[in-house]
Amino acid sequence: MPLRELPAVRAAVGPSVPLILDSGITSGGDVVAALALGADFTMIGRSYLYGLMAGGERGVDRVLAVLARELTVTLQLLSVGAVDELGPEHARLLHP
Repeated sequence: MPLRELPAVRAAVGPSVPLILDSGITSGGDVVAALALGADFTMIGRSYLYGLMAGGERGVDRVLAVLARELTVTLQLLSVGAVDELGPEHARLLHP
């Protein structure tokens, strides 16, 4: 499901259905946007696989560290203390 569809899907299924976004997540900022727009989880398959192909286990560890750092910086820039504080006011779609 593309990120732009997330708000409509969340509205359609309500808050009790877990939503997992698995489309185009390439940075910690993407993770924050997805969570703010209604996802409960995101997948990071491509980034994980790039790290695995480039450096094996150490490459995966590096990818995870970079994503975690990007997520932390994005939360700080938004003045948000924790992921569970994110809401639709923290993200907007420029091309819905």
